[in-house]
Amino acid sequence: MDLLDDDAMLMATAEQGGGVGNLLRDSVHRYHDPHGYYHDVDEETYYHSRYLQAPTNFTETEGLTDTEIIRTTCKLYGSVFLALFVVFLIVRQAFPSVYNLKKSYEHLYIPLASQPYGMISWMWSVFVVQYDDIAEQCGMDAVTTIRMFEFGVKISFVAVLNSAYLFPIYKYMGTVVTNDNAKELSLSNLPSFHNGTIATAIAAYIFFGCAMHFVDKDFEWLTEHRHKFLAKKRVQNYSIFLSNLPEKMRSDTAIKEYFKKCFAHDAVIDGDVALNTPKLTSLYSKREALVAKFEHAINVLTVKGEEPMHSTKLCGGEKVESIPVYKAELEEMNKEISETIDRIVADKESRKAMDEEDYEAGYDIGEGAEDVENTSTGFGTNPDQPVGVSAKSIEAADGDAEGEGEGGDIEDGAKESALENGENVSNSGMKHSSSQGSGLDEVLGESLAVIKSLVVTQEGSPRSAAFVTFADLVSANMALQSIHNHEPWDMVSQNAPRPDLVNWSNVGVSNQALQIGELISLALTTTLCILWTIPVSFVASFSNVEGLVQIFPALQEPIEKYPWFSNFMAQIAPLILVVFISILPYILLFFVTFEKPIERASMQHPSLLSKLSAFTIIQTFFISTISGSLFQSIQDIIDNPTSAVELVATALPAQSAYFIQLIIVQNLLALGIELLRISPIAQEWLGTLVKKIFGYNLTEKERNTSFLGIRDIADPLEYYFGRELGSKTILLMMVLYVYGCMSPVTAYFTLAIFLLIAMGFRNQFIYIYPIANDSGGKLWLNFTKMSVTCMILAEIILCAVLFLKGGVVAGPLMVPLIVITILFDIYFKKRHYMTTNFLPLGDCAATDEKNKEEGMTYEWLVDAYLQPQMKDRLRYPDNYGRIDEEYAAQQKAARELEEKKQMEATMPKEDAAAVAEGPAEDIAASEGQKGGCIIS
Repeated sequence: MDLLDDDAMLMATAEQGGGVGNLLRDSVHRYHDPHGYYHDVDEETYYHSRYLQAPTNFTETEGLTDTEIIRTTCKLYGSVFLALFVVFLIVRQAFPSVYNLKKSYEHLYIPLASQPYGMISWMWSVFVVQYDDIAEQCGMDAVTTIRMFEFGVKISFVAVLNSAYLFPIYKYMGTVVTNDNAKELSLSNLPSFHNGTIATAIAAYIFFGCAMHFVDKDFEWLTEHRHKFLAKKRVQNYSIFLSNLPEKMRSDTAIKEYFKKCFAHDAVIDGDVALNTPKLTSLYSKREALVAKFEHAINVLTVKGEEPMHSTKLCGGEKVESIPVYKAELEEMNKEISETIDRIVADKESRKAMDEEDYEAGYDIGEGAEDVENTSTGFGTNPDQPVGVSAKSIEAADGDAEGEGEGGDIEDGAKESALENGENVSNSGMKHSSSQGSGLDEVLGESLAVIKSLVVTQEGSPRSAAFVTFADLVSANMALQSIHNHEPWDMVSQNAPRPDLVNWSNVGVSNQALQIGELISLALTTTLCILWTIPVSFVASFSNVEGLVQIFPALQEPIEKYPWFSNFMAQIAPLILVVFISILPYILLFFVTFEKPIERASMQHPSLLSKLSAFTIIQTFFISTISGSLFQSIQDIIDNPTSAVELVATALPAQSAYFIQLIIVQNLLALGIELLRISPIAQEWLGTLVKKIFGYNLTEKERNTSFLGIRDIADPLEYYFGRELGSKTILLMMVLYVYGCMSPVTAYFTLAIFLLIAMGFRNQFIYIYPIANDSGGKLWLNFTKMSVTCMILAEIILCAVLFLKGGVVAGPLMVPLIVITILFDIYFKKRHYMTTNFLPLGDCAATDEKNKEEGMTYEWLVDAYLQPQMKDRLRYPDNYGRIDEEYAAQQKAARELEEKKQMEATMPKEDAAAVAEGPAEDIAASEGQKGGCIIS
């Protein structure tokens, strides 16, 4: 607190009409508090405060006003950003291979990137690009993120307009002159019980009313564009994921028959029950690693003309020629994988055949509602019966095996396959099944079967999950929105992820494991949230030099000796906090893995966005706001719980300078680095050096491929929507909502920041970032939910501040606005969010009819969700044809066949029939010798 000397107190009292005598007579002293108010206290309190005062506002730095802190921040970080931006303007056109990837590299090319615009003109030209074009060529997540930034621009502009009448009220109706413009132009400058607070309440109605209006309009826009997205020819739009399947539904036939009964007979394209394939998955991974080494060895031979050699052991092994060894290993591995696939497919086909037999015999297959004993799927009560094989089928197989001929060989092979995969088939078990042994034997048999099922994972055994693909959008959407079982958690339908992004290790995880995983994730997140307050509070206290001196007395000497040290501490605090925030997403993403998502966990996972947003609001905003010393604040709240709101309300109006610092550092500095692509360039240089050392730069493919985890410039990462929106944008929104009316100067900074990042990321999405995992705008929905929650919190905080400032009119005036916003949130959550999740059936039918008229075929849907390791029996390096002429001829024939198919698709039917005649059969036959083969 700033204490006045006696003469100043006498003059201040006389000027206000109190008279000098009153002050002397009552021994009253006056002090000036940190928020700009004058208070009269008795003599004892005055001297006690003078000598025992301690700083409580962590943004107040000795000798620095809020205006000076903001000015210094703008000079420092604004200058850095300006320098980075100017360099970007110069190099943007000079190095298109770095700053226009989508034009420079064929695999990334989009038409939008063909027009790079001028050195300066791009800044407004990117705003001319239509939303539809961005959505089509850059992805829905890209265009919805741009809409979020532009939403921030719009509401910031509303707050700026409000400042036209709030600034004069705050400055000229206040009773305190502090020579601090940042405080003079904020609500903290108004004295208690001042009628000027009514203007703040009116501004809040305008500000938050416009925000809700913009959300409503954005919902209309999103619904239209998301429905277009859901109507596209994407595998995900035609498929669903079913989790926690009952045992009798764990077969492709059961799934297909169930949905054929529900919909038209030809509505189901595929019903792929996930299989346990630990051995095959291991072989598949080893083969992929071998193929990569083999491909590089071929490059060494054909490009450098040298015979590649490698050591058989990591240390001390003999040198051998790589190509013959790798070729032999790959042939052996291809053979082993093919045989493993054959066994799995044989088991699968045998189960399918028995399902069909039992279905024709009258068994009720695929109902999904009743647990029928001894159904065609064979999950009965007999512990010695093979999984998925009925007792009568085993007897039939035994009978056929005794005879000779093709049919007997097939059945015998199926039985041998079951034995090799560790199923419960044994001579003792068969005898037990026929003789009906003692009750003790039955109990022991059941116990052994249970223990074995827990310890041993049977190769090819079905999991409790499936992907179902339909021929039309109507069936897919009806199946997605339907309840398929009377048990709450059985056969739960979900949106299917993109096939190449399925996390197969989590497919088929039981509901109990999912619930426990979510509970663990929540517990870890809550624990981290509590522990994270320690570094956040400590870093926030850096800008309070007086507080630091009390903790670290050694700082007293440098502060007194170097006047600039206080300013330095004030500027470094937000920078360190940004570093802490940047670490947080990686920790939370690890917690997300406990939830067992069926889609690969990435930095744009919805769960990560929710966790990051909660952290940002609780930690970065509220904890930083309440106090520089968290423990003191907690103790105050524990001692007097009713003071919690007062602590927040008293600190908030004076904290705008700190948060202006934080959003400048977090966004402007990051945007400059983002535009210049400093990290990708550094990785490119490092990768080039490492590839040169290891000799992994012989071909264009090797030079443009990431190596040893070092990302190549031609292989850019996707934009991490969840991480960026959850840590940066949500904080910008929260700061704007809270300070848009209390300290309108904040809106000028958020307006500039939102405008710059909208411009910058329009450029990045058009020219740099590829479409990776496009959720179709789902993240916008999650972000909007959090944004509306931030609105409500900001209104409650503003209402509390107005009440504590004695706003007898303004405080109650805020209550209806809070109620309106809560009702707005409830109203939208009733139907709006759900409407955007699904394509209306009328639109589905119209799209299906259009696709039918255009002659849409379904081969692109077949086996879309077949596990990757089940698809490729044979795998060879891309350059294998350089050392194998037969393989090269087969690849050439395959390409010619593909070209003919493409020609047939674009030519009239008469001409296509003529083109189709020819050696197509020979080409197709040759494909079976070497090459990939997809198993249906």
